[in-house]
Amino acid sequence: MCSKALAMDDSENFKILVATDIHLGFEEKNLIRADDTFNTFEEVLQLAVKHNVDFILLAGDLFHVNQPSVTCIERCISLLRTYCLGDKPINMEFVSDQAEIFKHCNHPIVNFEDQNLNVSIPVFSIHGNHDDPCGYREISCMDLLSSVGLINYFGKQTNLQELKIAPILLQKGSNKIALYGLSHIRDERLERLFRDRKVRMYCPQENADKWFNIFVCHQNREKRPGTKHLSENVIPDFIKLTIWGHEHKCLIDPVQSRSGYISQPGSTVATSMCEGESGSKYVGLLTIKDLTFNMEPLELKTVRQMHFETIKLSECDEDVSTSKKTQEFIRQKIENILLDLSLKRSGHPKQPILPLIRLRIEYTSETQHFNGIQFGQEYQDRVANSNNMILLRMEKKNIEKKPRCIDDDVLENIVNDEETEKIEHIVDQYFRTTSDVDKQLELLSVNGMAEAIDWVVNKSFPEAIDTVVKHQMKKVYDYVTKHDDVCEENISEYITSYHNVQIKKSTDEACDIRKVLSSQIKTVTTTQSNETQHNSDNESKKSESDDEQKILLSSTKTSSTRSRGGRGRAGRVPKNYTSAKGRGRGTKLSF
Repeated sequence: MCSKALAMDDSENFKILVATDIHLGFEEKNLIRADDTFNTFEEVLQLAVKHNVDFILLAGDLFHVNQPSVTCIERCISLLRTYCLGDKPINMEFVSDQAEIFKHCNHPIVNFEDQNLNVSIPVFSIHGNHDDPCGYREISCMDLLSSVGLINYFGKQTNLQELKIAPILLQKGSNKIALYGLSHIRDERLERLFRDRKVRMYCPQENADKWFNIFVCHQNREKRPGTKHLSENVIPDFIKLTIWGHEHKCLIDPVQSRSGYISQPGSTVATSMCEGESGSKYVGLLTIKDLTFNMEPLELKTVRQMHFETIKLSECDEDVSTSKKTQEFIRQKIENILLDLSLKRSGHPKQPILPLIRLRIEYTSETQHFNGIQFGQEYQDRVANSNNMILLRMEKKNIEKKPRCIDDDVLENIVNDEETEKIEHIVDQYFRTTSDVDKQLELLSVNGMAEAIDWVVNKSFPEAIDTVVKHQMKKVYDYVTKHDDVCEENISEYITSYHNVQIKKSTDEACDIRKVLSSQIKTVTTTQSNETQHNSDNESKKSESDDEQKILLSSTKTSSTRSRGGRGRAGRVPKNYTSAKGRGRGTKLSF
């Protein structure tokens, strides 16, 4: 039950700072916006210290990419060390099987019970779609932070054929929390797993109704064209509160669903210029007592201001019949916006001065058109994104609509539409709906190319397209040449036959493509590592007479656990919990 009258000073209440989609490193190469994500992350950590929380809960996408720069990692580590390490006592116990919860980690132990660390505020986090594991060993930047003991990384699934989700069990006095984490999984795969009843969530074996159950996920929540999403209906009835990551729009106030309540904190930084990102940004202070809770929104003061607005020239009272008159109208509009934003500044010393502005201008006549980039240069000292603050496009009602077909003009409007979530979905939608034979793929598959685009855009792997093209060309060649009667006259029939087979095996094809790309990432990484090592060796030969490098490897594993001053019992499997190994009571879920 959600209660606003919850006693906030009860020493046994759980106090949790909830945040998601921090996207560290976003625009870090932009001289104006480079510090935005780090300043806001620091504010989040400062709020955790100020409110004396028991722990911080992150719902994915701590980093903007899964292979962040060294600078980004260093700044993140520095902030976590500054605000999350210290002598403040931990007043809660970790009472679940740590080996089971952290089985994917090199050090399967909660960090505040590690005798080598001095943790004051634990951080629990799942991964999102931006900082997800990749490569041969399926490693991400989250594994790095886990290995150095700065976060407790949970919710990672190593078997995607069947999901078994065991909860983190935390106890503070008489209050008990069961924390279920599901790191990002492709929505198409997750939908299939729920449909096939391959998702199992485990409950404490004893006194199950005494635990406050929280589910943390990072999936699409809204229905969008060309995408799947996680339906709220599949969340089991025993979940009291769901913390929903991935969606950047702030809907932090809990709303009741079929099973319990859902809170969508939204991102702490705007990563796209759309209406959903233009409002204030918040984190949540979650207080739990027994089976009741309260989510208090905490507005972030260091966020760069953003204004988004759609202007339809056809609805303007002013004369905007020419390009010059249109520009004068827009200039006056921008001046009013800048004045309004200046009056709404938070006053925080680290809030950026230059705001973000996006005006989507819809015109009806070419005489109203002007160069948006050139126009924006007038504001390069007053707006953070002067190069793309103006987006011009023809009003949609004047665009000829073609059912189930996308031509070049429509594609351009899709690309310019900020509500379209992913570029790979645009690629998929275009090739599946175009009726122009010359624009259809003959040798390559739509799934393969969409997957390649995804790896280029979201995983910063530029070799993905070349890898997929070569792989699919070889598969087509192998299929065609295995037939003895193939000739110039019938080769097209065999290619068509191959595509028909692949369409029926679209899921297997997607898995095959991901394996190929993961293997290629390993090859590229190894090659780069060898080149770096070779260069390092050459430098060593110039400065040292001994050309042999001494490599010190440490394989020491800590077998003991921390028990300092009421910080819980380590490595203990309590009687009231059954791990996800098939011995306990589970709940099958279905769509």
